[in-house]
Amino acid sequence: MSIPSIEAGLERPVRQTDSAQAIEAENARALRLVDDFQRRMGRPPRVLHIGNIANNAYNNARIQRQFGIQADVLCYNYYHIMGCPEWEDGALQEGSSALGQDHFRPDWWATSLKGWKRPRWFVQGPSALCIEYLRARNAGWRTTEYLKWLELELTALQDARSGDNKGFLAKYVPRHLRFLLWLSGPGRSSHGSRQPLSLYRIWLGTLVANGVLGREGKAGGFEASWPDRISAAAWLKIARRGRQADAEARTALGALREDVRWLRTGGLRERSSSLARSLTHSFLALLERVMLKFVPVSGSGCVARSMSDPVTRAKEIETLLDEIRRDPAELDGQSLRYREEYVTIHPKPFEDVLLHYDIIQGYAIDGLIPMMNGVKNFCCYEHGTLREIPFENNLTGLICRISFQRAPTVFVTNSDVLPSVERLGLEKDKVVYLPHAFDNHKLRKFRESHPELSPPTDGPAIFFSPSRHHWKQGNSSWQKGNDVIIRAAADVARETRNFRLVFVEWGQEVADSKALIEQLGLSELVEWVPTMSKRELWHRYCVSHAVVDQFVVPALGGVGFETMALGVRLISAIDRQQTVLFFGQEPPLLAAGNVAECAGRMREVIRDPLDSLGRGAAASQWMSTYHSAERIVALQCEAYSNLLVGQW
Repeated sequence: MSIPSIEAGLERPVRQTDSAQAIEAENARALRLVDDFQRRMGRPPRVLHIGNIANNAYNNARIQRQFGIQADVLCYNYYHIMGCPEWEDGALQEGSSALGQDHFRPDWWATSLKGWKRPRWFVQGPSALCIEYLRARNAGWRTTEYLKWLELELTALQDARSGDNKGFLAKYVPRHLRFLLWLSGPGRSSHGSRQPLSLYRIWLGTLVANGVLGREGKAGGFEASWPDRISAAAWLKIARRGRQADAEARTALGALREDVRWLRTGGLRERSSSLARSLTHSFLALLERVMLKFVPVSGSGCVARSMSDPVTRAKEIETLLDEIRRDPAELDGQSLRYREEYVTIHPKPFEDVLLHYDIIQGYAIDGLIPMMNGVKNFCCYEHGTLREIPFENNLTGLICRISFQRAPTVFVTNSDVLPSVERLGLEKDKVVYLPHAFDNHKLRKFRESHPELSPPTDGPAIFFSPSRHHWKQGNSSWQKGNDVIIRAAADVARETRNFRLVFVEWGQEVADSKALIEQLGLSELVEWVPTMSKRELWHRYCVSHAVVDQFVVPALGGVGFETMALGVRLISAIDRQQTVLFFGQEPPLLAAGNVAECAGRMREVIRDPLDSLGRGAAASQWMSTYHSAERIVALQCEAYSNLLVGQW
C-alpha cells in the first residue's frame, strides 16, 4: 500500500458515501426478518450459539439480542478468561486477581465486579449441567432453572479455586454460594479416613490409653489416675496382652487418643455439620430428580420441523459416519480409537435442547453437534479455525473439515482464510463473509463518555501494543510478530528517540521480547504494563498516538476493530485485496507487514502526532459502515432467512 494513495483519500471531508447508503438499505431489508418472524410466529427467532472461544459467541448473541433475536450461548467445558462474559463486560480493575492468575481458571469471585452479573442466557460449565439448565430454562421451569444456575455457579467457583483453598470464602463470594460450598463439603480432609468412634473406642482412647501411656500433667509428668490404671489393667487382661502392652498396642492407643482429642476440640461439631450437610444434600438431590423428571420438553422451533423422520434421519447420520470413516486422513491410533466415541456419543445428549431453536450456530468445530443430530438449520462459524486446523491429520482436523464442508451455511470472519475456503472446496453460495462479532455502539458510548481522553500534545509519541507476546515458537496462527515492532523501533531510534513503546506483559515469550529489547538498546524507550480489563485497554488506546497490533496474520482482529472504532490510528498487517473482497472497501489503517514498513509507519506518526490527516476519524467512520453491529446482525439474518425457507 502506498502512503500517497491513503492521504489522497483522506483529503476529502469525511462523509457518507453512496456505498455506505447502499449498505444501510441492505441492512434494513435483512433485519426485517426479525419483525416478520415475530408477527407470523408470535415469538422472536431463537438461535443457539455453541462454543465461545475469545467471547465470539457471547458478543454475537449480545448484539443479536439488541435487534430482537432470542439468542442463547452454550459454552461447555471451557472457562478460559477470554471466553467469559466478565472479561468483556465486567467492571474489572487493574491488578485484579482474575487477570493475574491462571487464565484457564479465572477467579471472578476474587475481585469486585461492582454489581455486574453475567446474563442468564449465557450458560457455561460441564456439558451435562449446561444441557440440564437450558432444558429447564426453555421449558419455563423457573425453580429448576434457578437451582441449575446455582449449581453452574458453584462448579465454576470450585474450578477456579481448585488446588488453592487460600481465602476460599473471600468477601466477594455471595451468601448463596457460601451455603452451597458448605453443602458440598468436604470437611477436614486430614480426618476424612477416621473410623467412627464408638463408646468402646472412646474408652480405649481415654482411660485405657492414659493408663498405658500415662496422662500428660501440667508439669510435664505422665501420672495416670486410678480409673486409668484400673481400665488399663482390665483391657490388658481382656485382650490377653500380659501385664504390659507391646509397642504396636501402644501406637494404636496413641492414635485412638488423638482421635478422641480431635472429637472433643471440634470434630463433634464437624461431624454434626457433616450429618446436616448430608441430609440437606440428599433432600435437594431427591427434589432435583423429581423436578427434572417432570420438566417437559419445551416448545419446538424450526430445527425440529426441518428434521427428517426418525428412520430417514438415522440413515442420514449413518451416511455421515461412513463418510467420516472413509476420510483419507492418516489418523494416529489414539484418534482412530476416539473417533467413533467423539463423533457418535459426544453430540447425542444435546439433541432435545437443539429442538427448541430455529437456528444452531456452531463455533470452531462445534458444528459437529447439530450435524450429527440430523439438524438441517445449522451454521459453522469460523474465527481463525480454517487457517490450518482442517488440513491437520488428526481428529480435530477431520471434524473441522467434515463439519464445514457439510454445513448449509459457513460464516467466515477472517479475510486471510479465503484461500483455505477455496482449498476446502466450500460452495460460494454457502459462504458468508461476516465481520467479527463486535458492538461498535459500546465503543462509541465509551468514547463519547470520555472526551478528556486524548494523546499528549507534546513530548514523545506513544505507541501502545497490547498484543500477546508470542513470536518465536508454535503455530503461526497464534503468533503476533512482536519482534517486528521491536526491530522497527530500533531502526527509528537511530534517527530519533522521541517516542515510547508500551507493551502489555503477557504471553509465552515476554522474556524473549525483553531480551531483544535489551539487546537492541531500547530499554529506556519501553514501558511494561500489567494485563488489563477491556475498559482499561480502551483508555490506553485513546491516550496513545497509535496502537500496534500484529504482523503475522494479514487480517484485522479484535485489537484492530476496537482501535479503529475509537478513532485511533492502527498499525497492523493486512492483505489489501482480501480485505476489499471481504468488506467491500479497504480499511484505512497504517498497513505494515515487515520491519521496514512498520518503521515507516512509526515515522509518519512521529511526524504527525496529532493526526492532522484525520486517519483515526476515517477509521471510525469505516467501522460504522462496514463493521457495525447492524451490519453483522443483518448479514446473519440474511443467511438465516435462506435456511428457514418454507419453515415458518
